[in-house]
Amino acid sequence: MAKNVVIRDNTYNSVPYVEIPQVGGGKAEFYDVSGANAAAADVRNGKKFFGASGEATGAMTEKAAATISPSTSQQKINAGQYLAGDQTIEAVTTTGLQASNIVAGVTVKVGTASDDDRIANVTGTAQIPVISQDSTTKVLSIS
Repeated sequence: MAKNVVIRDNTYNSVPYVEIPQVGGGKAEFYDVSGANAAAADVRNGKKFFGASGEATGAMTEKAAATISPSTSQQKINAGQYLAGDQTIEAVTTTGLQASNIVAGVTVKVGTASDDDRIANVTGTAQIPVISQDSTTKVLSIS
């Protein structure tokens, strides 16, 4: 943030930082950080930053590497976390999800509410045998 700076009764407008020569060479740079609003929880754990109160160390929660398995309930990674490792979402297998393995007229839907987003949307074709009994001969027929 640029400020107006007064040095020896001279005003310098919109100065973003001040450089001061160092003994032995080089320059030290000083920046105005009065407008800084980061908190330790906003900065990655262990990393140094400078705020309105000076130097601070980050303390953001980290989520280590993890594998997320498919589930019937939603799973989430909470906001305000730094992903410190790979997050792997396992693939859903649909090998046995074939129309011939599902009863005719039944539709199995895997995925989100929209058909366009589904991993699978299969309507069965398998026929259930019909069992009937002849009332006079007591013979069972399967067709």
